[in-house]
Amino acid sequence: MKTTLLAATCSFALEAATPDYLVLIPEGIFKGIDGRPFDAPHWNLTPERGKQIVAALNQRSIDMVMDYEHATLEAQKTGEPAPASGWLKAGGFQYIEGVGICSAKFTWTDKAAGFIGSEEYKYLSPVFFYSKAGDVQHLLHVALTNTPNLDTLPEARLAAAAQDFFAQNSQQQDSTMEELLEQLRWMLNLPLSATAEEITAELEKLKTQIKEKTGVAVAANSQTLYDALNAIDQLKIAANSSTAVDPTQFVPMAVYQEAVAKAGNADAAMKTKEMDDLITAACSDGRLTGEATISWYKDQAKTNPDFVKTQLESLPKIAALTQQQTSQVNLAANSQQTPAVDAVQNEVFGLLGVSKEDADKYGA
Repeated sequence: MKTTLLAATCSFALEAATPDYLVLIPEGIFKGIDGRPFDAPHWNLTPERGKQIVAALNQRSIDMVMDYEHATLEAQKTGEPAPASGWLKAGGFQYIEGVGICSAKFTWTDKAAGFIGSEEYKYLSPVFFYSKAGDVQHLLHVALTNTPNLDTLPEARLAAAAQDFFAQNSQQQDSTMEELLEQLRWMLNLPLSATAEEITAELEKLKTQIKEKTGVAVAANSQTLYDALNAIDQLKIAANSSTAVDPTQFVPMAVYQEAVAKAGNADAAMKTKEMDDLITAACSDGRLTGEATISWYKDQAKTNPDFVKTQLESLPKIAALTQQQTSQVNLAANSQQTPAVDAVQNEVFGLLGVSKEDADKYGA
C-alpha cells in the first residue's frame, strides 16, 4: 500500500564551536521556527523510526553533501553551481537516544568553517519527508542557511525533490524485488517465467507440506523454517533412540563376505561335479566318443552347463558300447547252445502224441 509523503525543511541553530556530532533531525515532537508544519499537527521522530532511517542512510556508498541555502535543489532548476559547505561521511550516521538522528563523521570546508566561526551562517537546515500525521520518514538533504523559513524553498522544488527521490528509490526496490523472486524461483524449482502469484502459491504448498510432516505451522511472527528444521532433528533423534539394535542379529561385514564367498565356491564345486558326472556317464553309454568331442563338451560345461546338459540328454545311446567284450563273447556262445525245453513244451508234445525226439527229428 502506497503512503503519501510530504517534504519539508526545518532549521536548527549551529553552535560557534564544532561539536562532536551534528544533530540533523531531533527526537520527539518538534516544529519549525515559523510554526510549521501547517498540513500536520507537528513533526515527530520516534526512536524506532529514527534507527530505521539511520540504517538506510548508512547503506549509502557516497558522502551526503551539505550545501548553502539548498543550492543543490535549486541547481536542478537553474543550472547554477551548488558548492558544498561540508560533507556527511558515509557510514557515519547514528541515532542517539534522547537526541535524534546525528552525524558523528562530518567535515566542513574551510570557507564554511570560517562562516560558522564568524556567525555568517548560523542555522543547519535538513530536508526530510513526513507523513500526513507528521511522522518523519526519511532525510534527503542538509544545508547551511540564514533564512530558516520554509518560504526560502518553494513547495514546487520540494515536490520535485521528493519525486526524484522516490523514482530512484522505486527503481532500487524493483531491482531488489526481482532478485528476490529469482532466488525463490530457484529454491522452488520453478521456471524463470513464474509470476509472483505462482511463487506465492508454491510457497503455500510448501508450508502445508511442512506442517503435515513436522507439525510446525510456518507463519509470520510465529514459527519459522528454523523451527521446522529443529522439529525434523527431533524426529530423527526420536527414531534413532526408539530402535533397539540386537547384536545377535548382526555379524561383522568380513564374516558375512567370507560366508558368501564360501557358499559361492561350494555351489560352483557342486555344479562342476554334476557336469563331470554327466559327461562320464555319456562316455560310458556311448553318447560321447572321441577325445576332441569330449574335450569340447568339457569346455562348454565351464561356461554353459545348461546347454551341455540339454545336449547330452538328446544324444542317442549306442548299445554295442554299453557292454564289456567278455559279455559279448558269452552271449555269442550261448546263442549256439540248444535251448532247454520247458514244462509247457513237454505238455504240448504229450497232447499231440509226439515225442521230443520226433520233434527234433522231423521238426515242429
